[in-house]
Amino acid sequence: MSITMDAREIQTAPEVANAASLGCTCRRLRRMARLVTQLYDEALSAHDLTIAQFGLMTTIAEPRSKTGKDISIGALANIVGLDPTTLNRNLNTLQRDKLVDVRPDKNDRRVRAVALTAAGRQRLRDAVPAWRAAQADLERRLGTAATAELNGSLDRARDRLVESLRPAAEKSVRTSHSSATRA
Repeated sequence: MSITMDAREIQTAPEVANAASLGCTCRRLRRMARLVTQLYDEALSAHDLTIAQFGLMTTIAEPRSKTGKDISIGALANIVGLDPTTLNRNLNTLQRDKLVDVRPDKNDRRVRAVALTAAGRQRLRDAVPAWRAAQADLERRLGTAATAELNGSLDRARDRLVESLRPAAEKSVRTSHSSATRA
């Protein structure tokens, strides 16, 4: 069932608007995300980074440390859940600060790859203790059990939502592959 309300209905029915906003999962998630982001941003500010930039940098660094290869813009966008245009906007600041380098991939010049510069690797290393302090601060504020429960719940919810959003054709291919492996 879907409920549609226009501005007149909301103005004439404040109790409905209040009930809808109080029960809105998205609103709750966004508020919590803003609060947590403020905590991490404050901790990382001494390193002139935001948690969004720190997260991008750690994601860029991971493939290089495991495989020695840079990550493509497309793969990075997929991992962090951003469309390539939004990701490029976010990378521009890191590029301007000479923390990342975006260049054609060595194996396929049509693909753009991203890597941390030496300054980016150093900034990331320097910022890790501040990030750890923010992690510990959040856990202290929420409690160890509540933090673990929140992380588990968020991971499960993300996985369920991602699965439910997959195109039907992709789901049937995955199902047929898993059936074949069980047989």
